[in-house]
Amino acid sequence: MPDYINPNFNPQGAVKALPIIHLGLLMGQVLFAIVVYYITPQKGFSLNENDPFVFVAIALAAGGFIGGNLIFKQTLAKIPPDATLSQKMAAYQTAFIIRAALMEGPSLFSIVVYMIGGNLFFLAVTALIVLYFITFRPTKEKITADLNLDYSEKTALDSQVN
Repeated sequence: MPDYINPNFNPQGAVKALPIIHLGLLMGQVLFAIVVYYITPQKGFSLNENDPFVFVAIALAAGGFIGGNLIFKQTLAKIPPDATLSQKMAAYQTAFIIRAALMEGPSLFSIVVYMIGGNLFFLAVTALIVLYFITFRPTKEKITADLNLDYSEKTALDSQVN
């Protein structure tokens, strides 16, 4: 594990904070898309193959999906078996934030491109990203499963979280 992990890191606090971080990132995308939708005067749906942003938006979304999942899984796989619960949760928090950022970037890019051109295709890309974003909301059960926590570690999380 990296030496820069805060020795006072609170795993129970991370379990409470991660869903709040997720909700904040999610609502930022949704609210930005809603505002941009209402301030953009021209609206239409087009898959114009001459528009390079169509390919860029799809490539960024696919890259964010693949890269985010790959980094998330690799980060969790690098956690040593003898790591403490704090170290595991710190690694999970880092992996989750990287994964979320790699999905939020393409979403925000698509919203901005929609604002520039008024092509609803880009809001559709954002909608798909947001739907996927919702699926990886961190819950105590998902964290426990992703980290493969043993009974004593689950109990340590449950004692403070509930």
